[in-house]
Amino acid sequence: MSVAHGYTLWGDLNGGNATATVVNVYSQTAYTVRYVTEDGVQCMTPHKWNRHPEPVRTSDTFEVRYSKILPCDNVRRADAGFSWFGYFLIAPVLMTAGLTAFVLVKRQPKT
Repeated sequence: MSVAHGYTLWGDLNGGNATATVVNVYSQTAYTVRYVTEDGVQCMTPHKWNRHPEPVRTSDTFEVRYSKILPCDNVRRADAGFSWFGYFLIAPVLMTAGLTAFVLVKRQPKT
């Protein structure tokens, strides 16, 4: 699990930013955007986004951050902030809790 998270994190950190244009709005949290990556890959992806303070309309533009791994699928708004990286803390937290439990069990005196 840690290896998979590390690979995903590497892809996100080595991705890039692009200006996305909204092409279809289903709701204020679900809409399709179109953008072109630095490598020239043209992406058009329907996505569920976090609610944004301003209403989203067709032909609005905003900055997106995409991953090097599957750049058309792994995309988020660039203004989403640090919340995206909370996902990567799951594996280290679980590993630390497991190792701590293992050490505490081993330290208990045998009866």
